[in-house]
Amino acid sequence: MSEPIAPAPHAALQPPRPVHVDVLLMNTDRSAFAQRHPDDAQKVITALQAARPNWAYRAWATRDGELPPDPLAADAWVLTGSVASVTQPEPWMERTADALRQRYAAGRTLVGLCFGHQLIAQALGGAVGRNPGGFRLGVADTALATQEPWMDPPLPSLSLFAAHEDQVQQPPPGARVLGGNAFCPVGAYAIGQHVLCTQYHPELTRAFMRDLLASFGHKLDVQVVARATTEIEQPVDATLFMQWVARFIEAADSPTTRASTAGTAPASV
Repeated sequence: MSEPIAPAPHAALQPPRPVHVDVLLMNTDRSAFAQRHPDDAQKVITALQAARPNWAYRAWATRDGELPPDPLAADAWVLTGSVASVTQPEPWMERTADALRQRYAAGRTLVGLCFGHQLIAQALGGAVGRNPGGFRLGVADTALATQEPWMDPPLPSLSLFAAHEDQVQQPPPGARVLGGNAFCPVGAYAIGQHVLCTQYHPELTRAFMRDLLASFGHKLDVQVVARATTEIEQPVDATLFMQWVARFIEAADSPTTRASTAGTAPASV
């Protein structure tokens, strides 16, 4: 009698492939203040690791011209904040915009924070400019206009640390505005199921914000500093928002979602 053939291992028994996230460091600040803290890419990785410790992360010094050689390889790109301005383009910004348009067209996930939120918007046909209300520093509330499946548990509004003067004035074609406030109407937006952006900073800590005020408060308007000093002691929803980001990335990386979003052409800019 012939020996029985062992069944092939069932796919469900195989360990899941870890999600691979590339974090693009955009912040050009190299001051003594910046050196006292982890760089913005590491801040993002630390915050996401708290939600998904088993994912694979890699930081890229995009501010220095470094980009992943294959823009489609990672499951998600997260673009950090920066003291640089989208309204004053530099070659590294233009190269990054070209690469993220490739990802967008292929239906690959993009997440933007502050400067990243603005660069993605502009690269995909939106508009970015200075806020007439000036510099916003402290904690900003985003009143959510819609509830998405990955917003679990749901909230009617979201509080995150804020530090910006530029902001998205017109979202890209096809974007849905998730929420905002009177100072910043486009506080967060999404496109399809593979682009998620916020003007605010879920990666920052209270200690960082305190040091930011202590180091640069003398250069800012007295009223801005007074408001920010009070606001940064308020609770924020950074941990929850990073959980939302993780769920968004997981949903966007599903075969069904990737098939439905691939082939989307960005608006010409």
